[in-house]
This record gives sequence, C-alpha cells and structure tokens, in this order.
Amino acid sequence: MELFDSLFDDETLVRRPENALPGVLARHGELRRAYRSLLATLVVPDRRLTEIARQIPPDASVPVSVITSGGAGGLLAVARHEAPRVEIAAVEPTLRDLDDLAGSAARVVSAARELGPEITVFIELPYVPGWEGAVELIEAAGLCGKIAASNAGPRQLVEQLSILIEADLPFKIAGSRNGDWSSLLLAVEALVAGAGPDDAAELMRLDDHDRISDALSNWNQTTQSRVRRRLRRLGTDQVQQAISDLTMHGELPAS
Repeated sequence: MELFDSLFDDETLVRRPENALPGVLARHGELRRAYRSLLATLVVPDRRLTEIARQIPPDASVPVSVITSGGAGGLLAVARHEAPRVEIAAVEPTLRDLDDLAGSAARVVSAARELGPEITVFIELPYVPGWEGAVELIEAAGLCGKIAASNAGPRQLVEQLSILIEADLPFKIAGSRNGDWSSLLLAVEALVAGAGPDDAAELMRLDDHDRISDALSNWNQTTQSRVRRRLRRLGTDQVQQAISDLTMHGELPAS
C-alpha cells in the first residue's frame, strides 16, 4: 500500500541515546533489509554525525534525518557538513524562541535555503501561543511541519493536526503513541475529509482493531495518496513493534 511507503523514521538514537551506537546501527540495518519499502531514515542528533559515519562500512551508506541542536545556526552547520556514508535526507529543527515563534520560523526558513532541494525540512512546532502564525510562514516556504506526539494528548494532537491540514502543510508526527498508529491514520483521513475535532479525537481513541483494519483496507489509491500528501513521516523508536502490530491486525501483509 502506498499508505506505508517510506512512512517510518527510526528514532532509537534520539529516544534511547544510552543505547550503544554499533548495536543501533546494526539493528537499523536489519530493519532496512527486512522492511526497505516501509523505512525512511535513521533519525540522528547533529552532534553525532561524524561518530556515526565512522561506524558505517566503506561500502555502505545510511539515509538519515538530522535533529539540529542550534536553531537556524544548526541548519547552516548541516548545510556545510560533509560526512561520508551518511546520506542526509532530512533535517528536523525546532523553533526555540517561544516568545516569538514567527520570528524563529522566519530565521529557520531563511537558513533552510542553504540546504539542497533533495533535503526535506521538518520544523517542529512547540504548542505555545502564536504557533499558528509560524505554520503560515513554513507553508509559504514550501517546507514541512512536525508535531511531537509524546507531548500531546488526543485533543491537543487533533487541534494541531486540524490546523496543519487546514493550512495544507505536510508534516511529520514524532514520538511514542504506544503503537497506536492505525487510529491516528484514521483521524488524519477524517480531518482531511472535513470531520470536526470531536469526531477525529474519538477515532484517535478507537481500540477496535477489526474496525480499524476494515477501514484502512477499504482505502483506495486516492484516499491513501490524500493522507500521505499531508502525513509524510511517523517517527518511533519501536519500528519493529509498529510494523508487527500493523501486520498482526491486517493493515500490512505478512512478509
């Protein structure tokens, strides 16, 4: 299904930084070999790019999404970074000036122009007053948004999704949702189709796997494309569990 193509980002290194790097890279390689069509990138902190490059065999490369640590300046550092065997496919800055999110967004947008057109930019939007204004600037620049799901309850998450979808801003959802990705997909599709926040929040709480599986299996190509035009990535440190859950409940065919 197009719905799951390159959907998952492996966030093990940022969610569980205590894990030994060689083991994380080995496990990510296993996941990529087993689920190449489902896996997008390994998410990495910018300060570890050189360390990661040293651990990758000379005849291999790893697509990564870089969490930048310095706002707009962090993006400029990534633009200048050269790390053999590390393929920078995306960057993920966060708006850091909580008193002026629009100004922070403008600076990040300006710095993002230094990146190559092949690099996707997912800008994390803190849920603080004024964040809607930042959405408009990001959309106008042709970049993408990012929501930290681990920091949001269903109602807040629906509110954020609704605003991003109304603004036609593509986005990534990062962080743990206890494996509850299928109901999230239903909620996104409902919002795209014009459902209200209450109905979408109810779908997000849905725990009926048969109903969820039936709904997803009936999505045609148009519906799948409509969802993925908005929802570009799901980030999790439990990629194997997420894929196993989707397979067990019938959303993905068994390999």
